[in-house]
Amino acid sequence: MFSDQRLLVVSAHSADWVWRSGGTIAKYLAGGAAVYVVCLTHGVRGESAQLWKDPDQVAENVRKIRSQEAANAAKVLGVTNLEMWDFNDCMLEVEPKILQKLNEKIRQVQPTLIITHDKRDVTNPDHGFASEIVYRAVIMAKQNGIDCGGLKPAKPCPVYGFEASEPERSGFVPAVYIDITDFFEKKLEAMKCIESQTEGPFIHTRLSTHRGWQASRTIGDKNIKYAEAFTMRDPLVVAKLPVRKLQNFN
Repeated sequence: MFSDQRLLVVSAHSADWVWRSGGTIAKYLAGGAAVYVVCLTHGVRGESAQLWKDPDQVAENVRKIRSQEAANAAKVLGVTNLEMWDFNDCMLEVEPKILQKLNEKIRQVQPTLIITHDKRDVTNPDHGFASEIVYRAVIMAKQNGIDCGGLKPAKPCPVYGFEASEPERSGFVPAVYIDITDFFEKKLEAMKCIESQTEGPFIHTRLSTHRGWQASRTIGDKNIKYAEAFTMRDPLVVAKLPVRKLQNFN
C-alpha cells in the first residue's frame, strides 16, 4: 500500500516522534514504506526532568539514556533508520550548521512526505524552532545552487505537522486524521519505552482516543478507535476534489 513512499520524520527531541506519530510510522512500515527518523537533539536539558532529580546526574548519562529509549521505541515500531543528532535543546537554534545537515539528509532520502512539529506548538519552544528548521531546510534541498557534495536537489513534497501535547493552547486544528486503530497497541508499547517521561503514554493515549472518535464521526466509520492528527503546511494539488471517506492511497 505504501511501497512507493519514503517518509522522513524530523523530531526536536528523542521522544516527540514516538508520542505524536508512532502509529502512523508503524502503519507506513507495515505497508512497505521506507521510514527515516531524525532527532535533532537528545532532549537532555528540556525534556529529562525526571532524570535530573538524581543529584549526581550528568549530561552524558542523560544523553545515553535518552538515546537508548529512542532506540528501544524504534525497535518496537520497526524503524531501522534512526539518527540521533546532538544539537543543543532548550534552546534549539535555527543556525546554518543544522540547516545544511538537514538539507543534505533530505537530498539523501528524497522523501515523498515529511512529518515534523506544527509551527504553532507552544508546549516547548524547541518544537516551533524545529518546524522552522524543517521549513527552511526543505527550501534549501530543492535548490540547484547549493553545494551539497554532489547530492541532487529533492523534489517538492508535502510537510505535515505533529499534534501538540496541549493542542488547545497551541491552537492546533487537525487537517488530516490517520486511522491507527490496528497499530495503536504497538504505539503504546513504544511509548512505554520512554521511561524518563512517564506522563507521555497517558497524554497521547488520550489524544489518540479523542482523535479516533473525531475521525470515526467524520466519516461514519465505527471501526476507527484511534487516530493521529496532523496539520498541513501547504495545500495539496489533486486532479479531483477529495470525498469524505477513508483514503488508503491505493
